[in-house]
Amino acid sequence: MRSLIGTLTAPRIRNDAPVPLTSRHAAGVGGFFGSRSNAVSELGAMGSVGTLFAIVNRTSNSTAKADWHLYRKAKTGKKEDRVEVTSHAALDLWNKPNPFMPQQAFIETFQQHVDLTGETDWVVSRNERFNLPLELWPVRPDRILPVQHPTKFLTGYVYSSPDGEQVPLGLNEVIQLKMPNPLDPYRGMGPVQALLTDLDAVRYSAEWNRNFFKNSAEPGGIIEVEDRLSDPEFDEMSMRWNEQHKGVANAHRVAIIERAKWVTATFSMKDMQFAELRVVGRDTIMEAFGISKTALGISDGVNRAVAMTAKSLFAEDLIEPRLERIKGALNNRLLPMYGPNAVDLEFDYDSPVPADADEENAERNSKAQAAQQYVAAGYDGDSVAVALDLPAGLVWEKPAEPPPPPVIVPAAPDDTQPDDNPSATPDPTAPPAAATTQQLLAKFAGTLRNAPPLAPPPDGWPERDVAAVAAVDLGPVQAAWEAALAGLLKHWQNSVVAGWVQQLVNAIRTAVGAGEGFTALTVDTRPGSEILADAMAAFAHTAAGQAVAEAAEQAVTLAPVWPTAADLQAAASNIATFEGQRYALTAGREAARVTGPDADADTIAEHIAAFLGELSDSPSTAALGGALTDAQNTARLQTLSGGPVGAIYASEQMDSATCAPCREIDGRFLALTDDQAAVYALYPAGGYIDCLGRDRCRGTFVGVWRSDTSKENAA
Repeated sequence: MRSLIGTLTAPRIRNDAPVPLTSRHAAGVGGFFGSRSNAVSELGAMGSVGTLFAIVNRTSNSTAKADWHLYRKAKTGKKEDRVEVTSHAALDLWNKPNPFMPQQAFIETFQQHVDLTGETDWVVSRNERFNLPLELWPVRPDRILPVQHPTKFLTGYVYSSPDGEQVPLGLNEVIQLKMPNPLDPYRGMGPVQALLTDLDAVRYSAEWNRNFFKNSAEPGGIIEVEDRLSDPEFDEMSMRWNEQHKGVANAHRVAIIERAKWVTATFSMKDMQFAELRVVGRDTIMEAFGISKTALGISDGVNRAVAMTAKSLFAEDLIEPRLERIKGALNNRLLPMYGPNAVDLEFDYDSPVPADADEENAERNSKAQAAQQYVAAGYDGDSVAVALDLPAGLVWEKPAEPPPPPVIVPAAPDDTQPDDNPSATPDPTAPPAAATTQQLLAKFAGTLRNAPPLAPPPDGWPERDVAAVAAVDLGPVQAAWEAALAGLLKHWQNSVVAGWVQQLVNAIRTAVGAGEGFTALTVDTRPGSEILADAMAAFAHTAAGQAVAEAAEQAVTLAPVWPTAADLQAAASNIATFEGQRYALTAGREAARVTGPDADADTIAEHIAAFLGELSDSPSTAALGGALTDAQNTARLQTLSGGPVGAIYASEQMDSATCAPCREIDGRFLALTDDQAAVYALYPAGGYIDCLGRDRCRGTFVGVWRSDTSKENAA
């Protein structure tokens, strides 16, 4: 037999509400909960009470002024580790919710609804094919009714158009924002609902004042007649009274009444105290919204300090909660509509709370002290001021450096001195004498040369042909390289390096907190490797086309050949790995330098972030430039080798600071075009192998053809 207890305690299969939240008889549209019969009067109150208008206008305007951003959440969960996303369909939609409303107008509109009724609704227009949101529309809350359900809580909405049409809307077509109502889980409650009676009193007092001036600027009274008047006599008396006494212009005129007397009413304007009543009503409305007089521009007894405090409290207590409500709707309702690709995204806003002046002064003083320490350590004062955002024009006095030690050049040895001379016996306790430049060059002569011996050219080809090499214009090649490097370097810094900095800062924060060392710091170089390989492949395509154009100038037809990103991936991976290791080692050394026994993890992390941000991009420029040169020369060689046999000569036309080995090979015969191995031996990874500038080498080679040259006669 089935157990009743087991049945009652069995796990629920559906994600229904654990208890009924609405009556089963009242389920559906409206019901016991869900109706908003007073919403129209609440919305209309803004246009009838000046204080209410001022408050709602101020809060909705200030809420709409916030700047919004889209971020990719960090695994650490910390805001400072997020990466901003500048291009996304959700961001485009939020910046312009619909064709007729920019973001500011959209936010101001629905925020008025929230402040007046406690709720608002966004109707989502969706793309039927891809089921993605296309537009957001704010609708009056009195026109939206929730479709209630006792266990599912909510199954949809119904929109009532101005002409009475009922439009059903699904849960994914409406985004509701509300201030919770303690009696109604389906609708919101705002300050106006608690103020309806007070708002009526303020409105009635204003109307009474208007009627007072309209009706002779005096309180009412009674015209007392002893005998009953006939209808013609009554009409004549009323007409004459209105002509002579009604209206502000006729106030205080002497009344002449035949066979009647004037009896003044017992209440005067002073007795009614309508001025005080208006002030009491104003304060009651402000109290319900939690807003100060200063925020509404009422400056009685307000100095600057009080005004600044009120401004900060207004932003912190009124605007930030409204922005948080919007952020919750964006992140929990709108972003999930974009599918799994948006699961790690989140909207956030710039805080409207103004910075505290005292805190700013303390921060500036702290920066100044840090700047003095940096300058004392040898950093350039101007660059330190820029990095720490200090005022321009500061003069930093760097401690005087001690004078350099004198350079002692030993005298040349005297070959005529006898070996048994005691003065020639070296003192084993004396430091070794400094070697002269000539001695060092003699010692290391030839060790820098790694290139294989250059083979003599075949018959008919000169060993050095400077004129033919100079005739090939490499200006377009250099211009294309500079443009490609500028674009790659910008992308590298903004994407790859920024990611590395975040990884290193997080790792150092963790290491400091755990009391660990910094020798195991690493970064993920795979994204950088892929970005670099793609950039190299794209530039190789350009370089191949330029080689084709150079051959065409010599009446030789070539087909462009270039390496793919996969062909260049190994070289790109090496460079990205070396660059990542450089940043990791640099960050680790600096962290070890500034971390003491009681170091604060966040302080050290902030210092490392600033330090890495100040690093020169010169090493990256050289490494990435060398990578592009590698792709360039690989494509040039493969393209030059694909046509009739010609000769390949070295060219240093693009090298602005040519070293001695490069000057030596400039214009020199390297190989015939069908001998790629000989050229690769000289240019294995871009520049000339013996270039003293290494990655910065801009040496390359050109093809030279002669009309009587062929593979057969060249042999």
